[in-house]
Amino acid sequence: MGIDVNTAKVVTYNPTHEHRVATDPTRPFPTARYGSLEVVSIFRRRRAKHDDDDGNPLIYALKDKFGYTIALADVRQLLMAGQQILPPALATLAFDIVVPLPSRSPVASIVAKRAARSGGPCPIVECLDKATVAQVLAQAPAPDQVKSRDRGFYTSQLARMQETPGYETIEMKSVPLRVRPYFTPIAANALAPACAGRHVLLIDDIVGSGTSLVAAQAALLAAGAAGISAMTLLSRLS
Repeated sequence: MGIDVNTAKVVTYNPTHEHRVATDPTRPFPTARYGSLEVVSIFRRRRAKHDDDDGNPLIYALKDKFGYTIALADVRQLLMAGQQILPPALATLAFDIVVPLPSRSPVASIVAKRAARSGGPCPIVECLDKATVAQVLAQAPAPDQVKSRDRGFYTSQLARMQETPGYETIEMKSVPLRVRPYFTPIAANALAPACAGRHVLLIDDIVGSGTSLVAAQAALLAAGAAGISAMTLLSRLS
């Protein structure tokens, strides 16, 4: 139960193999840990030639990015598999409020709605924003606080950010994976106090470095959340 991608960038569901995305609901769902943050994923990403840690043709097709497309019939097949995985995956997580990470695509919001319905139902609060370049630079460490092996990549990225208008929002996909942990790409907004004393389930479409989820965790813990866990549609690469 995987996906195929043809030369025209059309993504199709294929029940005969597990290439690129493993969707078999009878297999254990993938989990990962980033510091104290537990992340459960619905589908497991599998490494394929030319794939990177950030992307996957399925996510690109669902987001209508880079020319990738997927037919509605194939989306339905994936939804059916996901609906079987979702309840046991959610059963491992304690939460009473759902917070999707900000995105231009509806993928995280769709997963958040399904998780909220399955979890009680419980409220969905959109209390996170992408940080602006100015906010990121204000929290970025000095170069001498960065590991020596990362310092060259870090200073180059810092210089690029400093040339970017401060009001623009940060896009972590443009930042090399090795230096992402030094930046804080997510900020809490005025709705964040709704998470005080609550157990929050963060929702994102895909996990790569985990930087955005960890930044979201920190922002909501600072707002008084009692605990944080996370769920993504696609796991990190395995």
